[in-house]
Amino acid sequence: MSYACPVCNGFESVDALCPSCSASALDQGKIHDFFGPYSPYRPTDEMALTNGFRDAAWHQCVHVFWCPSCGETFNRMIEEWRVSR
Repeated sequence: MSYACPVCNGFESVDALCPSCSASALDQGKIHDFFGPYSPYRPTDEMALTNGFRDAAWHQCVHVFWCPSCGETFNRMIEEWRVSR
């Protein structure tokens, strides 16, 4: 059984409010993409084991959000969907 992020795959969108100023924040994508120049090309499951979050164990995808009002960045966990192959 495998899992997939509904936001990364375009099935859902996320509305997030900035924890600092309560303005709408913008989804910047999964946190793995910010680890280095080749990280977007590495397997997601591999990255989830070394990113410092419990996302692999809980089947979650960590997304980075940015607030254009105050410049705050924060993370949000997105529940992954179970996918049968």
